[in-house]
Amino acid sequence: MDATAEQGLAGDPAELIDDFSARISRSAAIAELGQFALLGHDVDGLLRLAADLVCEILGVEYSKVLHQPAAGEPLVLVAGSGWSDHVEWGVTIVPCDANSQAGYTLLSNETVLVEDLALETRFVGPPLLLEHGVVSGMSVLIQGQDRPYGVLGVHSTHRRRFTDDDGDFLRAVANILGGALASMHSVEQAEQSARYNTALAVCAQHLLASSGDDRIQQALGALFVATDATYVFVERNVTDPELGFCSQVVAEVEDDDATDFELDNEYWELVPWENMPTTRAALEAGMPISIIPEQLEGPEYDQYAADPYPVQSELEVPILANGEWAGLIGFADQTMVRRWTDTDVSLLTTTATMIGAFWERDEAQKRLEQANQAKDSFIASVSHELRTPLTAIVGYGEILLEESGTLSDEDREELTRTVVRQGNDLANIVNDLLLAARADINRLHVTQVRLNLRDEVSRVLDGFDQVKVADIRITGEAIAAAGDPERVRQVLRNLVSNALRYGGDTIRVEVTSEEAIAKVLVCDNGTAIPEEDRQKIFQPYQRARNTRGLTESLGLGLAISRQLAQLMGGDLACRNNGGESIFEFTLPIAV
Repeated sequence: MDATAEQGLAGDPAELIDDFSARISRSAAIAELGQFALLGHDVDGLLRLAADLVCEILGVEYSKVLHQPAAGEPLVLVAGSGWSDHVEWGVTIVPCDANSQAGYTLLSNETVLVEDLALETRFVGPPLLLEHGVVSGMSVLIQGQDRPYGVLGVHSTHRRRFTDDDGDFLRAVANILGGALASMHSVEQAEQSARYNTALAVCAQHLLASSGDDRIQQALGALFVATDATYVFVERNVTDPELGFCSQVVAEVEDDDATDFELDNEYWELVPWENMPTTRAALEAGMPISIIPEQLEGPEYDQYAADPYPVQSELEVPILANGEWAGLIGFADQTMVRRWTDTDVSLLTTTATMIGAFWERDEAQKRLEQANQAKDSFIASVSHELRTPLTAIVGYGEILLEESGTLSDEDREELTRTVVRQGNDLANIVNDLLLAARADINRLHVTQVRLNLRDEVSRVLDGFDQVKVADIRITGEAIAAAGDPERVRQVLRNLVSNALRYGGDTIRVEVTSEEAIAKVLVCDNGTAIPEEDRQKIFQPYQRARNTRGLTESLGLGLAISRQLAQLMGGDLACRNNGGESIFEFTLPIAV
């Protein structure tokens, strides 16, 4: 037997028994904590048990578990034992810099022993310790899955020198906590991923449904079940006549248990984007944004601060439709400042893509329905427009054929003129139809020659019934423009026909120029075209105005005219000025 063994056997039997008992009790505590960690996923229960055990085994008044949510952020007290009632779990924070014991422990990754806090030179005592009269303490790092989880510490109000065995015990507890938390986090991630995948499948099922006005609402319901946020919402960008560019809520789901939250909170129903510059900038750039209202500044802070049912944190992801930013989808939490994960962002991003496709499909369906309705009206219009000149041509032709011997020269000439005029009208209708067909297959072509724009206006007016155009005034000088003479006359003929059909009792044509642009303005004092319709009238199968008592036109003239103008290097636009409706046809000045 060596000298060390002999010295051990020669020691005080009572001290040996106490030391053995202490080791057994620490081992039992470690075993109990390890067994609890293996039983389930109760994080809070595990942390509370650890805090109680280290107080009991080490004989100290206080213990604490501090968690750092993200690198560089303050440590949050998430569990402990012995602290006064005003200390709140998840609220009380401790600085993470090297000036505090916890921060020093986090940065040094060592067991930190403090015999007398008042004499400590490495750091200063934080308010939490000073308020409770702490003198001595010990702290160790809790390692997480990818980065430190936080710090485990014990504290005493009387001076004490902690031993190496005490440090070993505290590190063992911290290691169990770190391993268990990492394992629980992995399980939670797997469970969350399964919930999110299920939610995405249900979302897709609802959004792909062929009917139902509440499909987005049902999709949000599936998201809400998968997350623990208190509020899930979708907003769409709109233009309000008074507020301008705004975000408008179109669907939302709330937590029924969040009694302080009101789903019918009209405060966020329609919000001008000028009040949300930071959020708008991120979403417009296609980026998700995490929002903590208390950290905002300027108008954005004011917008959130005035909310009667404030949220603590939000996550918003943009929704794109047809390549444009169309709205957003978001999570909100009223109960806490939440650190949204990459998985949360991924879930919302995938859902945003589905909703964007849903909006695109819905808009395409509406356009298709409108096109079908327009084409039905177009077919009826074609029938009427073709029948009118054909009836005149056939009728007057039969009179010329059957009663030629009884007609005076004047009657015969008038009937012949009418047949020719109606034949020209018919030819113009057919020409519009042919041009529309060519435009549909991108086979519409023009030439560019020098022409006298005022002369072309006169030639067009000569082709109309002179009684109808007798009061139309032409003003302006001869302007040399570059264009296709036949196509220029077709555009002018459509504009004059439109004015005769829908305009008032005063029609004028002005030929002018501005810099390198030649212009023809066809003006009338008829019913003004609403601003929201001034682009629609240049779409195929759309009429310029609804005038009671007038039959429908083909709805092709203005669409074809704009295409022709643009092919010749000009344009065709509509505006109102001083009670006049003005169609402005532009061409390049001929050089």
